[in-house]
Amino acid sequence: MEKEVNNEGSQYPSVELAYEFVKPSYDWLQNRLDAVNSRIEFLLTFVSSVTVAAPIFVRALFSDIGFGSLWFKAAVVVFVLSAIVGIIGRIYSGLKLISPQKLYDEWLSWSEWEFKKNVLYWAGQHFKYNASLVNRKANFAIVMSLLLVAEIVFIVLWVAVSR
Repeated sequence: MEKEVNNEGSQYPSVELAYEFVKPSYDWLQNRLDAVNSRIEFLLTFVSSVTVAAPIFVRALFSDIGFGSLWFKAAVVVFVLSAIVGIIGRIYSGLKLISPQKLYDEWLSWSEWEFKKNVLYWAGQHFKYNASLVNRKANFAIVMSLLLVAEIVFIVLWVAVSR
């Protein structure tokens, strides 16, 4: 960790001020994680709905349309890929937090200033990890969105070529 100083506060005079951001930093990232998880869940629901509803709707409009088209099969394959990406993206989680057990086992002997300085350090390390996690999960949602567009294009091509 960082170099300890004999005169607490002389090397890091703003520890008290910075410590105020520890809890909010975890809250901010938890909120961002909840938002990206909600987006993935919405996309899973929406993609599933489109995949189920589109063939029913198309069949109602065009009773002679077949489901053997390569475009239709491609749309189904893209749906499966999108569902896999969404499920993996949803499962892939877990914010890093400061462990109360570690606090109890290792940190209770520290002075209040030293404790706050070290909590601040680890909150910063966790913030980097957690922000990276949120961004990776957002990338899953982006991939799902692109796959949804591809699926819709394949469904449109299926109908256009079959007519």
